[in-house]
Amino acid sequence: MDWKVKLQADDSALAQLQAKHTDPSAKVTRDGIDWYLESSEFELLSDHTAVREKATSIVQTVLASAVGLGNVYRMHYDGSKTVYPADS
Repeated sequence: MDWKVKLQADDSALAQLQAKHTDPSAKVTRDGIDWYLESSEFELLSDHTAVREKATSIVQTVLASAVGLGNVYRMHYDGSKTVYPADS
């Protein structure tokens, strides 16, 4: 299973961030119209709250303070996903 966290910011800002940020341990990806943060640092985490805390840390130190976080997604091997809303 993989984790990813939805990013909330202006589309053009996220596109620029994706182009500039090349660290493979934390990458900005796009899936249709939504943007996500994916990180190898999420791999060993088993709880969505720990993933959100790590994502917050990454956004604050690595990416940009103008980027907010949305839902946390746990991606399952069968293609399904579990969604943890931003307010949980």
